[in-house]
Amino acid sequence: MILDGTAYVRFKDFNISVGGKTGSAEAAGNKVHAWFVGFAPFENPEIAIVVMVENGGHGNYTAEVVRDIMAEYFGMNTQNVEEDMSAKPYVQIMN
Repeated sequence: MILDGTAYVRFKDFNISVGGKTGSAEAAGNKVHAWFVGFAPFENPEIAIVVMVENGGHGNYTAEVVRDIMAEYFGMNTQNVEEDMSAKPYVQIMN
């Protein structure tokens, strides 16, 4: 369970216990790739996610993406999103 560390602030108010690790990897040109791997629930995992962003800097930023994916997976998002499936004609004229 994330009790402290780099990603703690991203999960401190999360309703499900999460295990995870931030990281970074050197890349060409003095750039750094960022990543985070997380799993939940900590006690009996049913989902594991890895997010890697090329030249993303620090893994803390990728932890936020993992949190958002987990919130969606566990039905924690409170907004109701309705998808518009109606087709709209579109014509593009190329000269």
